Amino acid sequence: MRTPHWSTRLELTLAEPGALRVLNTASIVQMARNVRPDISKPSAERWIQEAVAANRLQRVVRGLFLNRLVAPPAQLCEAAVWLRPGAVISLQTVLGDAGVWNNYTGWVTAVVPLSSRYTTPSLGRVAAGAGTFVFRGIPERLLEDGVERDRLAAGVDYRRATPEAALLHWLYLSDSPRSRMSAPPFDLDLAALDRRRLKRLAIAMHLDMNLLRWRERNIGHEPKIHVPPIG
Repeated sequence: MRTPHWSTRLELTLAEPGALRVLNTASIVQMARNVRPDISKPSAERWIQEAVAANRLQRVVRGLFLNRLVAPPAQLCEAAVWLRPGAVISLQTVLGDAGVWNNYTGWVTAVVPLSSRYTTPSLGRVAAGAGTFVFRGIPERLLEDGVERDRLAAGVDYRRATPEAALLHWLYLSDSPRSRMSAPPFDLDLAALDRRRLKRLAIAMHLDMNLLRWRERNIGHEPKIHVPPIG
């Protein structure tokens, strides 16, 4: 039986359930050499170009790709941590996907930990080949306060905030003198949130008063949605 071409074997490897979902050039070259040890780097790089053209890979930025052969195909959110270490998908992306915020955006919004232990990351908008990221900085402790099941979404292979954590991140940023982010709008559908989780997390993050002040300003602005008290 004839052995399939090395590129076919590479694509089969990328389609396996446990395949890497976000890849850089070095990892793709290594995978190519796993199926054909004598493959040259230029040959592997030519395959990358062909794979991008055929939408088998999607380029995020130079040297970084989403695996579109794996099922389900990798999404832009999954690449955030490759661009900014420690990044957590949050804010409008999470609240929009959860139905809390009704203004859809194709941009990926994420928060990045700030700590004296790290070099200050570059923040703001990053235009990538596959879409646009917006990174905002938050003290590392705020991303670690509270139990993990309250602050990080389950069932995903990348760091993604729960909707409750995403709202609290937004409140923190809107109250911070170092941020130009405005407060969350008054038409958020708070009924889509887990009130108990929101309360636990707000207390753990020391943002319970921020949440209370924002909710008090919210009263009367959205009469069509009943917002039960948190308590």
